[in-house]
Amino acid sequence: MGLFTLLPALIGTGITTGIRRAKRGPLRPGWSFKFEATVAFMKATNERIIHLDAVTQRAEMEAMTLPSRALERVRREQVSAGGVPAEWFIPREGASGGVVLYLHGGSYVFGSTRTHGDLIARIALGTGAKVLGLNYRLAPEHPFPAPVEDTLAAYRWLLSTGVRPEQVVFSGDSAGGGLAIAALVALRDEGTPLPAGAVVIAPWVDLECRGESVERNARYDWGDRAMLLHWAKWYLGTADARAPLASPLHADLSGLPPLFVHVGSAELQHDDGVRITEKARAAGVEVHLEVWPEMVHNFQTFGEGFPEAVRGTAKLCEHIQGLLGKAEPRQSSLA
Repeated sequence: MGLFTLLPALIGTGITTGIRRAKRGPLRPGWSFKFEATVAFMKATNERIIHLDAVTQRAEMEAMTLPSRALERVRREQVSAGGVPAEWFIPREGASGGVVLYLHGGSYVFGSTRTHGDLIARIALGTGAKVLGLNYRLAPEHPFPAPVEDTLAAYRWLLSTGVRPEQVVFSGDSAGGGLAIAALVALRDEGTPLPAGAVVIAPWVDLECRGESVERNARYDWGDRAMLLHWAKWYLGTADARAPLASPLHADLSGLPPLFVHVGSAELQHDDGVRITEKARAAGVEVHLEVWPEMVHNFQTFGEGFPEAVRGTAKLCEHIQGLLGKAEPRQSSLA
């Protein structure tokens, strides 16, 4: 499925959006027609695929991947990262010594370095670092804690190649953002030297979806609570939704490296970002929260054609560069 296959659905949501805006104005004051139509298309897609089996959902998401100028400017190399399929994204102009371990979103059910390739490439280009995109195992075939185990295996593999902990930054979006924080907690508990920090987008840290924004922003965002709970059930399997490594909101966050959290004010996960920030700060973690006005979930993934995505990704890259620039060894407080 390429652009021409997607065209009828895009045109349909575009017409619907145009009619609605003509009658009532934009759904949010700052939204352009293009932005609103894109959100509407993504919402309609989720409403359609939520009733499908996991394999078909993945295929649908993979098929929606479009060409990207950023991908033309990076070199991609497939690798086994401690037994986990992964892919390097390396700027063709050359890379610095830093490494970003990127964990894609997709509710732990879908997503890959293909669906998130454009964003991963833009992070590589914006930071000058090598980015290792991880294709961790997905639910429901591989429920919790499989993605956590895969992330730990990939990080240990990086260290085994000679990369120092302070040269690594974790990053991820949505489920991948929650996974990044969960992995930090697990590494701290086992006494493994921690990376320089984590920069996460809209981290899904509460699989019970109890944040008020899940209901408050359902009108604007491209999902709803029922969808999230459906995917959470697939991921959890028989595990407790409050297990700390499944929902890091319930974890002890003390001793973690610096965190940067990005959320949109109009997204379902807004309160997840706020609550994990507050909990981390109370635990003594250096944490920074950026709330992007009127933005929906994962707006950074919208691509170079959206000024909001460009600005959001640039800020992510700035935070990653800041963490890599510190280059100070960081040891687990429990080691």
